[in-house]
Amino acid sequence: MKIVFCTKGDRLLPSSRTRAHLVADYLRTQGYEAESYHIKTHAWWELSRERYAEFRNNVRLLRSLKKGDVLYLHKLTNQLEFMAMVLIRTWIFRRGYFFDFDDAIFIGSWNVALKTALMTRNADAVVVGSHYLMEYAAKRNQHVYLLSAPIDTEDVYLPARQRVDDARVRIGWTGTSAHYDNMHLLLKPLQRIVGDGHKVVFVQLGGGDKIHELISTVKDLPIEYVPSLPWNDPKAVVAQLQQFDIGVMPLQKTERERGKDGWKAKEYMGCGVATVLSDWGENPYIVTNDADGLLVDTEEDWYRALKRLITDDAYRRKIGAAGRERMQRDYSNDVIFTELLRITGLAKGH
Repeated sequence: MKIVFCTKGDRLLPSSRTRAHLVADYLRTQGYEAESYHIKTHAWWELSRERYAEFRNNVRLLRSLKKGDVLYLHKLTNQLEFMAMVLIRTWIFRRGYFFDFDDAIFIGSWNVALKTALMTRNADAVVVGSHYLMEYAAKRNQHVYLLSAPIDTEDVYLPARQRVDDARVRIGWTGTSAHYDNMHLLLKPLQRIVGDGHKVVFVQLGGGDKIHELISTVKDLPIEYVPSLPWNDPKAVVAQLQQFDIGVMPLQKTERERGKDGWKAKEYMGCGVATVLSDWGENPYIVTNDADGLLVDTEEDWYRALKRLITDDAYRRKIGAAGRERMQRDYSNDVIFTELLRITGLAKGH
């Protein structure tokens, strides 16, 4: 028996990387037969040799699956012919699939909502990354599981062995340009922190120039901007995260943001970094406020949380250590993969 992950994106797409490609890599190290494939998306009207070659490869991939093998689809709602083949395989040949998503992919145009509902209804089981997504899926499928993306707390997400020589408190964020609106939540709190005279630096990993320009509007705030990293190499990214003193995860209160699985916060916490995050979506399930992280809502909340962590080193270390302990206990590879193998029926001895 083997498990084959088919994904919306390659290893540079964060959700595909963390919920499929790296999962397949890890399962192979544990003696399981696992593969991962990026199923490329094309406009419905596009005709090309490349698309035809990909179509043939995808046909061969599906035909190669034997009875008992697991077909695990992550966010695949855009590759129309692949979706059609999977559904025909399900309806006619009774060969099912698992459907996984960790964002509110059903929000958008009517056709995206329709395709998401179709894939959800026909799956053998649905695996989601947040309670909000679980509510959506449970209305359309009887077999729904909440499973977070795993944090490798043994080999990758570790506290820093050596700290950067910087007397300033390093407030860090990592993400993509899609978080531009979310980053507005930090501007006024950061301006107040700088105005108080606190010695801080804001570290931006990724996110693009537009977000960098936005953060630069905070007068007199020192910024370290790292435009790009080898995102498909977790250890290279973690080497940067480990140098944060405080990690931030702002979210606007929208339905799309409500569906996110809190991956950014989990990365910070795995590294033992004190984390401040918006009290929205999955975040309150990940963090217990004032115990292993700080949940905030208003501008005043952000300001007070940041100020307390900046001015109280012992409290900052305590929150960081408790956050890491939470990741080890509830989100580690052993915990998440044990559940994944149980859900898919691949557990040894099953």
